[in-house]
Amino acid sequence: MKRLNWKIKLVITIISAISLVVVILYMVTYLFFSSQLRRNDEKIAQINFRQAEENLEQIIKLGIRDANRYDMDMLAWNFGNGEYADDAGRTALNRKMILRFEEILAINPNLSAVAQMNGNGQTVISTVNKNRSGMTMVPDEFREILQESTQSYPAFQWVPGNVLGDREILCKAAEEPAVLGIRSIGKSDRVEEDSYIILGISEERIRRCYESVVYNGSSAMLLDEQGQIISSTREGQLYRTFEPEKDCQIVVYPLSYNNWTLVNMIPVKNYQKDIRTFRNFSLAIILTAALCVIFIAVIWSKRYTAPIQSLMDNMEKVGKEQLDIALPEKTGLSELDNLNEEFCHTVRRLKSYISDLQQAEKDKAAEELKALQYQINPHFLYNSLNSIRWMAMMTNNGKIADSIVMLTKIITPVFRNPSLTWKIRDELEFLDNYIGMMMLRYAGNLQYRMECGEDLYDEVFPRFVLQPVIENCFVHCRTKTDGMEIRVKIRKEEGSFRIEVRNTAEQVDEERLAQVNEQLRYRRESGKEDVGLINVVKRLSYLYGENSSVKLRAEGKEVVGEIIFSV
Repeated sequence: MKRLNWKIKLVITIISAISLVVVILYMVTYLFFSSQLRRNDEKIAQINFRQAEENLEQIIKLGIRDANRYDMDMLAWNFGNGEYADDAGRTALNRKMILRFEEILAINPNLSAVAQMNGNGQTVISTVNKNRSGMTMVPDEFREILQESTQSYPAFQWVPGNVLGDREILCKAAEEPAVLGIRSIGKSDRVEEDSYIILGISEERIRRCYESVVYNGSSAMLLDEQGQIISSTREGQLYRTFEPEKDCQIVVYPLSYNNWTLVNMIPVKNYQKDIRTFRNFSLAIILTAALCVIFIAVIWSKRYTAPIQSLMDNMEKVGKEQLDIALPEKTGLSELDNLNEEFCHTVRRLKSYISDLQQAEKDKAAEELKALQYQINPHFLYNSLNSIRWMAMMTNNGKIADSIVMLTKIITPVFRNPSLTWKIRDELEFLDNYIGMMMLRYAGNLQYRMECGEDLYDEVFPRFVLQPVIENCFVHCRTKTDGMEIRVKIRKEEGSFRIEVRNTAEQVDEERLAQVNEQLRYRRESGKEDVGLINVVKRLSYLYGENSSVKLRAEGKEVVGEIIFSV
């Protein structure tokens, strides 16, 4: 069976890829839009619920405020303690209480009823329409609520209005749907000995706080901590246990008080119509776009295959180690033309790199031969110096012999120890030999002093750092009389070495010092005289990075070289 040409494969691959992208894009768009609608509904409900929470809290606070004002009135305490002489006194007290309750209802339209009840059943109540007083029965169920109110004093106990049932006088507080707030006026161990104030907040007023969340067929409700519905935008739901309905999105918002919860039930069918409309519209657009892309891909694939084929031919030549490839003609497609050009240039650079590697191998072999040759040079130098020394001793020339001995001591560590660091005692010994050579040269006109604590002798120190700095003193700072004083001070502070090399100078050239400091800063050599200092800067930078510096400065008739590095 004949294999398909790669160009046909390319077209089939493009069509398959576009079809797969269409399916995936359609599914992702559908799911995203569906979830986005759900999130938007939930977000809107949460925003409305937050506002409803504030409004409902304000209603409760106003009711508590009015109850607290009444609580401070002597009427409440007189009624609670039964402080009246006879029935006439009780009747007069009841009338005053009813007038006070009517004032509260007139001031606060959110309240539907205000009452005070003693633990023995004596009750006075005012509602929007009626006023009553007398005895009422206190069954065990309601007695437990009163007991909880006493325990939670001075806080209010909020319960559904149906807890009053049909008990004679007190049931008037719940003739209209309401939420009741109960609080004991005092705090006694027995319910019969205490008195209670009862507020009835109209369910209609509560519903107004959150009914703005309802739209497009949804319903909202307020639940107490037992999950009982105490307010609802749907009729016939009051005082039932909440049960989520099927095919509804449930948005829950716990209130920050009374353990109440606001719930919004949004039927899924409300936004499924929008999802289907968006799905069909998206599918039509995606299919149209896919057909256009396929048509364009088939046409342009023919134009793109020519430079791709040229690239494949060149890659095949490179695979056969044929690096001499020609640059193909341009087709007008800048991307593919640039790709072909870059590939050709890369192959040419590869060819040049291979040539450089071959040359590097040859150079490496030559360097190894030179290294073997240089191993012979130190031995030859040592033997030659020993021969000259013996000749000087044979001719009784002691100074020359001493000079040769010092020179031998100086060059021995240079050739024998390849390490970059050694102990400070080794650096000082090397420096003493160098100064000894200079003493012979200057015939006593050189004064030298070293300050370094013996506790630093075993510290690790970079090799040959001080000698180039001292050598700089002889090169740049000689006096006309050739007399010179050099002082070296080495100290270590907080993990950093600070070294000062001071020498006298008959005249200090400030401009020259600035020029040298600039060269040290940028590690730039201007002549053979600066090689030693530049070498020190480079080696300290290699060993300690940015934590090192070498500077020169003038102090009177002295030039100070300062070396700082952190170990």
